[in-house]
Amino acid sequence: MHLSNVSRISSQSMLRLILASASLLIMIYVATDSTVQVTTPKFLKCPSREQVCGTAETGSPVADHATPSGELAGFSVEHFVNGPPARTLQDNLRNDTKYITTFLDAGWTNDFMTVVNMVYLGMMSSRVPVLPPFSPMHVGFEAENFHFAEIFDLPRLRKAIGHPIIEWRDMKDPKGNTQDVLGCWSTWLLDYGNSRGSRLYYTLHADVSYTVVPQGARLPNGHQSFWGLARLGFPDGREEALRGTKPVPSGQHRVELLPDDRIMCFDIVYFVAGVDPFEWEKDHSPAWRFVGTHARFHPNMIKLAEEYLRKAFGLAEGETIPRFISMHIRHGDFKGYCGDRPSEHCWAPVSTLAEAVEEVRASLQSRLGISVSSTHVLVTSDEQDPAWWAQIDSLGWAHIDHGKERTAEKYSRWYPTFIDAMHQSMGIGFVGTSGSTMSLVALRRVMDWNGGLGVMVGWGAGQFAPKGTNLS
Repeated sequence: MHLSNVSRISSQSMLRLILASASLLIMIYVATDSTVQVTTPKFLKCPSREQVCGTAETGSPVADHATPSGELAGFSVEHFVNGPPARTLQDNLRNDTKYITTFLDAGWTNDFMTVVNMVYLGMMSSRVPVLPPFSPMHVGFEAENFHFAEIFDLPRLRKAIGHPIIEWRDMKDPKGNTQDVLGCWSTWLLDYGNSRGSRLYYTLHADVSYTVVPQGARLPNGHQSFWGLARLGFPDGREEALRGTKPVPSGQHRVELLPDDRIMCFDIVYFVAGVDPFEWEKDHSPAWRFVGTHARFHPNMIKLAEEYLRKAFGLAEGETIPRFISMHIRHGDFKGYCGDRPSEHCWAPVSTLAEAVEEVRASLQSRLGISVSSTHVLVTSDEQDPAWWAQIDSLGWAHIDHGKERTAEKYSRWYPTFIDAMHQSMGIGFVGTSGSTMSLVALRRVMDWNGGLGVMVGWGAGQFAPKGTNLS
């Protein structure tokens, strides 16, 4: 099958499923067509006949203002706090500075997207973003929270976007247990009748009273507009939004507080867009263009990821890592959307993944003049079936066995996810899973950072059933 002749999954043939509760949010797309589909992401436009997307015909990555790591003068933490981390967040709020923050608990990639949206809101509203730590929802709550600056190069990000950013731990002692009682805005209340919960309320010791954001902030599909929220950080917008509203009592102390003006906080800003719902899927996404693409991984984390890559490809220490195609094949929690059909009738078979790899290799050669060996492929997946991995091995593709490497024991339960995400971003080509936000962000990084290109592989109940199979 020549993949360039396979049509994209249209919006009519996709079923967007959103599971949203106080403790869980999973967003996926399930293809309902009965045909095999290997497709480019619908959120990217491809300039040539190949159904493969890339940043530039030359293979050049998007410029990042030639931003080196290091702190930008005037943007270091001490300029935006009263002193060392204090007993409470409020103790460290300066009278001459306004802030913005949010809470997280939707899985690491979704939480990264939320943080990026929040930073962009901070830029729009002239406020200093206060980044919460990542909550270990997908890695197990036995793990501790993980701070943004431990995985991403925060000084570099500040410099690239020209805006200050600090973290909760800069303001409040993470080892303390004094409770902050805050008044915040809730986007979740608009559609679900309650604010969105987060485990961070407990680990950050925050008791929050919420006020619903105004109807004027609403976009379709449970989204809110960036300016509809940013205007709440200005006197006129705030005054208008508070007319006729009443705060919901806080969870613990049952106090009713209007949203704090010094630190504008939200329960969740994942579903926020400029114009279009699910705007991260669009090439014009402002949050990605102005913030997300500049959030590079911390140099120390990159070194660790390179160590794992060299071992996977059988290279000596310090040996140059060849250009390769990275893959993210998500099964795991997506299996629930296959219904009662066997997984082999739902997941793309390994043979289809191989076709996708060959399409990427061919397009890298024809469009960018880049040759990648058929065995320079690195697979990341949450698949647990040894038989599936045996098929991957038979193709000569590399992968990391984090259990065998004892990655979690050596570092923490976060690190298998972090290392996989870094490996996904390091390829010159990419093959991902349609509907996975982890694949979405990985492809954006490959395109912007490496000048690469990639495809998404479709899946869904009944897609890969043999002809004549009764799917009723």
